[in-house]
This record gives sequence, structure tokens and C-alpha cells, in this order.
Amino acid sequence: MASLIVLLLFAAGPLVTLGIWLWLRSRRDPVALVEPLDIGRVFSSGFRVFGSEGWPVVALSAVLIGLPQILSVLVTRPLMAERTQQFIGANPGDPFAVFKAMWVLPVMIGFLIIFAMMMVFYVASTIYLVSRYEGAPVSIGEALARTPARAAVAFGALIVACIGIGVGWVLFLLPGIILSLNWMLLIPVISCENAGFFGSFARSRSLAIGSRGRILVLFLLYMVAIVLLSIPGGALSGALSGGTPRAPGLFASIWSVVFGVVLAVFQTGFFAGLYVELRRIRDGMSAPGLADVFA
Repeated sequence: MASLIVLLLFAAGPLVTLGIWLWLRSRRDPVALVEPLDIGRVFSSGFRVFGSEGWPVVALSAVLIGLPQILSVLVTRPLMAERTQQFIGANPGDPFAVFKAMWVLPVMIGFLIIFAMMMVFYVASTIYLVSRYEGAPVSIGEALARTPARAAVAFGALIVACIGIGVGWVLFLLPGIILSLNWMLLIPVISCENAGFFGSFARSRSLAIGSRGRILVLFLLYMVAIVLLSIPGGALSGALSGGTPRAPGLFASIWSVVFGVVLAVFQTGFFAGLYVELRRIRDGMSAPGLADVFA
């Protein structure tokens, strides 16, 4: 009986949540937009950043994303693999062996270093790209000088957002989707507006209101693009390993680093473009087109 009640709750939960959300939307005044969000323009911004004007972002990604990943390949992963085997040997069939292997000081320090450098990269590169789009470009050095305090705020906000979205996904799925759309622009808002911890959540939601349907379509296209970008390396890794599951070889390790660098650049260009376009149609900001900036 209890299991049936739980099943009914999980089945009805998304519908109830959707009904409440639609009711709240019906009580809100319509949002005035300059024009609908241009999906093609935003999506292409993730690729335009690889042009000649975006090379500082690629170089910064190589340093702040690539080098930590090399550290992970050389140190963190072998240590985790060794500890995982130890846990499996002591407790065969333990489904939490990998999770337990993470709880060792060198591994935790490694993860913190990687995450901190990621925040520095995303904040600095977002400042650089958005400033160029808005017609008041700054150098990558100036962007880095503005980064430390904002990266710390972004670090905390992203952790809270991940927890909130994770709980939302567990609780009937739909709240997780809504929160993901509302908080998708946390890093650009913190980076470019220095909105602060609490203000960034409200500002990100404010920019998303009125365009969440198109943002969802963009996010799905973004996920498809990531899958397509990952196919070449996965296919070559499988060919070189003979199609048999085994520990990643040299090529797979190199590809994981290269793919991480490329993906970080694509993500920054994508979200910077989304942020600026939403500001333009929501706040009436005047700016040159992305094609003009990264031509």
C-alpha cells in the first residue's frame, strides 16, 4: 500500500507542479520583449568563439581547463582507480565503491583545484566575450583582474544551484527543469553585473522569463551539439582499444583533455551569447550582432 501511494505521488507530482506553475504564470503580467529570442543566433555563438577574435578564450581554456585535467589524468584518476579496487576487493559488489574512493584528501584537493580553476575560466572568459559583444571590449588580462571576487561568488552560487536543481529533479522532475531554465545564466550575471549571491538568482530568473520555452529548445540543441562533438574521440578510442572495455589508453586520455578544452570554449560562447541576447530583448540593450563581433 505504501509503495502504491509513493508511486501515485510520483505520477501525479509533475502534473500538480505544472498546474501550480501555469496558475502562477497566469497571474503575472505579460513580459514585454523587443522580439522573440533568436535561437539560431544564440546557438551559433558557441561556434563563432573559435574564430580569430576568440583565441584568448581558447588559450585561457588550455591553461585553466587543460592543465588541471592533465593533473587529473596523471594523479587523481589513477589514485581513484587504485582505491576503488581496494574497496571492491574488501567488499565485492559494493555499488558505492567509486564514491567511497573519492573521500581521500589528495582526490578532494584535486577536485577543488579543478573546480576553482574552472570558475576562474568561466567568469573571466564570459567578461571578455560579453564586453566585446557590447562594443566595449576589454583584454583578457583586464577580465582576469575582475575575476577573483566574482569567481568566489559563482563558486558558491553554482553549488547551491546544483543542489536545488538536483532536488527539483528528484521531486517530480518538472521543478528541476524550471529551476534549470531560471538559473541557467547565473555565471554570466555574476560575471558581468556583479549581482551578488542572492541577486544573481533573481536576475537570472528575470532574464529568462518570457523566453523559457525557447531557452529549453536551445538547451536541447546544446546537448545534441555536445554529443556530436564527443563522437570523433569516442569512435577513435573504441577503434584503438579494439572495442573491448578497458582502462583508457594514452589516446583516450589526450582526447579527454582536448575535448574538455574545446567544450569549455563552446559552453562559454554559447552562454555568453544567450545572456547578451536575453539582455537585448528583455532590457532593450543595443549591441552589434554576434556575427559582426566574431567575423
